[in-house]
Amino acid sequence: MMPTLVRTATAVACSVLVLAASPARAADPQVVVRVYDMATTDAAARAAALRVAAGAIATAGMTISWRDCSRGGTDHPCRTVRDAGDLVVRIMPVATSVATSEDVELGFAPIDPAGRATVIATVYYDVVQRVARRTGLSARELLGRAVAHELGHLLLRAPGHGPSGLMRPLWTDEELIQNRPDDWTFSEADRRQVQTVARESESASTTADDAGSVEALGR
Repeated sequence: MMPTLVRTATAVACSVLVLAASPARAADPQVVVRVYDMATTDAAARAAALRVAAGAIATAGMTISWRDCSRGGTDHPCRTVRDAGDLVVRIMPVATSVATSEDVELGFAPIDPAGRATVIATVYYDVVQRVARRTGLSARELLGRAVAHELGHLLLRAPGHGPSGLMRPLWTDEELIQNRPDDWTFSEADRRQVQTVARESESASTTADDAGSVEALGR
């Protein structure tokens, strides 16, 4: 077999098997994610990949409300202004960096080390296809996992990777082929961090809304 490592990348400061996840609950925090697929026009394949991604994110106790702003997507074109808490996923046709034969990047998400929110994650479709072909995986499934991983960085608001689970930095060909459920879920530590960030974001949003109401009443 050719290359054996897939690197999941995070840029710091400057830059299917349906998963065996717990079903999303109504009480789980929800995040809106806008998807801009600039690599394909296959809405059905994209929807399948997003279901895989949503299943992975659900293991962190989060639910996703997708806005498919891609050409052919259900929400194309997205004309409304993005809300402050909305995230964005770009599916790009070609990676912007040259990968070596042993180490490829499926995508990246810019993370502020200070913990401030960043909103855009990117996945490279050509790399997804290449890895899927050499491992015999469904490109839809691998795309969904890559989307979930990069969104995970935005939800965690922390640079770096975890030692296990979906947020580990290296995915070997063997791991991809074996498809162990624990490899594609959030670790308990990552789940707690996602929940903490979600609570802090909700609290900050409530405080901002209250301040706006007070200001309006004072006029």
